Amino acid sequence: MSTSSFVISLDFELFWGVSDSQEVAGYGRNVLGEWEAIPRMLDLFRRYGARVTWATVGMIMCRDYHQWRAIRPLAAPRYERCGIDPYRLDALVSEHPALFFARPLVEQILATPGQELATHTYSHFYCKEPGTTVAQFAADLACALALAEEMGVCFRSAVFPRNQVVEQYLDVLPEAGIQVYRGTLHHWLYRNGDAVAGGLLGRAVRYADAFVPLSGNGVVHALADGALVNLPASLFLYPWSGRYRGTATRLERLKRAMNAAARSGGVFHLWWHPHNFGANLEQNLAVLEALLEHYRGLAERYGMESRCMGDFAAPEAPAHCGAAQAMGPLQLRRETGSRP
Repeated sequence: MSTSSFVISLDFELFWGVSDSQEVAGYGRNVLGEWEAIPRMLDLFRRYGARVTWATVGMIMCRDYHQWRAIRPLAAPRYERCGIDPYRLDALVSEHPALFFARPLVEQILATPGQELATHTYSHFYCKEPGTTVAQFAADLACALALAEEMGVCFRSAVFPRNQVVEQYLDVLPEAGIQVYRGTLHHWLYRNGDAVAGGLLGRAVRYADAFVPLSGNGVVHALADGALVNLPASLFLYPWSGRYRGTATRLERLKRAMNAAARSGGVFHLWWHPHNFGANLEQNLAVLEALLEHYRGLAERYGMESRCMGDFAAPEAPAHCGAAQAMGPLQLRRETGSRP
């Protein structure tokens, strides 16, 4: 039987990931809470030997507003819904830089053993939105690669924002040196990413899946997908909330899924956003530590291993830097008149 794996991938977005659905007045504290939550999470991962993938929006890696203004893709996304365009946020970004830029946190991630920095695109690019093209996606990714190379990072893994996996966009990833992406379960609740059939009823069923195994036991396997490896997500770690009861039930659901993966030699792939821990931090950390303790027990009993997404890349195809240049100099430009 093959060795089982416990995988954690985090969608590190700051306010870029919620700007189309949240207001600073209402959700800003959750995002600011990441400045405390991420070092605390890193400490837990270090203590329990957890290898974790941090899929990071490239704009977060900008040093400040001025560098962000200086770096633009040549082919910017042309969303039909202008309200989701991050480049419209200029005034908000200038006024609240701590909600949008966090290079010191990225540096802490890189300094922590076992942590992988992956890409979540440069601008939190929505692949399924009308108006987007493959060329726009490639240009966006080139900006993320340029910032990563500036920090000495070579991406091996990618997570699509809102889990919007689109087949024709996948062809761009190998050109960027990326070998692994987070796919979705082949189940009606998850196969379309953030969009779920049935509207509000479908979302209610998806939430119920956090309590009872409606989508299956949560065990997944790494799947060969051409030049890529598809590592589907198993379940989302919902944040603790005093408005809802059932934290113990959700925790038990996750532990049962981990047990099933450990016994079968499969993979349990858990994901969430750091801003989910930005409020009620102590309660959320307690849930996370309970899961990490459970993992350690499964490691001792079944040999389960903690693995980041990049660990599933083919060993004969190491990550390579210089991918931003390889994708073409015209896909990355710096605005004149802006200082870096």
